[in-house]
Formats: sequence, C-alpha cells, structure tokens
Amino acid sequence: MKVTYSGHNLKITDDIHAYILKRADKIESRFDGMQELNVVLKSEKRRFDAEMIVTAPRVSFYAKSETHEILSALDSVTDKIVSQIRRYRDRVKDRRHNAPHREVVERLNPDVEETSPEVDIGDAPVVVSTQDKFASKPLTVAEATMELQASNAEFLLFLNAETRQVNLLYEMEKGKYGWVEPLFA
Repeated sequence: MKVTYSGHNLKITDDIHAYILKRADKIESRFDGMQELNVVLKSEKRRFDAEMIVTAPRVSFYAKSETHEILSALDSVTDKIVSQIRRYRDRVKDRRHNAPHREVVERLNPDVEETSPEVDIGDAPVVVSTQDKFASKPLTVAEATMELQASNAEFLLFLNAETRQVNLLYEMEKGKYGWVEPLFA
C-alpha cells in the first residue's frame, strides 16, 4: 500500500506522520485490497481540515473533516472512510447473496437444440430457435435503454439490477421505449 500525505500551511511532524500511518493500518485492516492512501492536511486560522482518499481496484473512498485539532480531524476522516468501507462490503455481500441470477439466466437460456422447420412433429407448432442470448449481467433500466439504442434491435431482454427479475425493454417509436416488468404472484 502506498501512503502519501501533504500539508498546506502546516508542517507534518514525526508525530503526525506516525499517526497517519497508524490510521492507515486501521483502514487496511478493514479493507485489505487498498492500493493507495492519500491524505491532505490544511491549516486555516484556528481550524484544521483533513481529506482522505483511499483507492482500490474498481472502488475509491473519499472523506473530509474539519475540526479545531489536527489529530481529531484525522480520527474523524478515518472513521468516515471505515464507515464507507463497511457499507461497501455489505452492499457487495448483499449482491452476491441476493436472488441467484445464474439460475434465472440458466432457466431463461436453456441449451435447447435447434429444431429444423422441415421436421414434422404432427399438429404441434414448430419453434425455430435462433439461440439469441441476452445480457446476463444485471442492468438498470437506464443502462438497458442505452444498450438497446446501441444494438439497433427491436427489444432487449435483461436482468433488472434493482429487482433481480427478467425485464423486457422495447422500442415503441423513435425515442420512446416500453418497459415490461413481470409481476410474479
């Protein structure tokens, strides 16, 4: 982990340096994927500002605090970052355990062999499968709209990131879209 710090109108003493490293260890113990910690300390009149940015792969956290003591500003910023990390980890854990979307995708995309239209199955209707696939990663309605616009298709079947259910988005007329969300009883 790379720790950088700077002071504006403030000299960073050895005690402050040691305290920053102590706070970095606290954050790293909560979030081991941390790559960089950047701390900016500012002194203006009788107040101290502390800003902290923690970067990791695919996520970053930012917090700012203003107090009358430099060490309490660092404590406050660290607590805010730890709180953000806790919320982030809970959110990630909820996504993993929320409605198993792999099962939904497998049910909606069974590996069915193609049926040839020449095959006579009697009076049963013949379904010709083109094996079109839909986006298996969960999307919001706005993301699905952008993907539908980019694909120039008539409709898009997608897994809604908010409800974890399959939704259908279709183009009604230029610039207007219809959205079908099933209601399971």
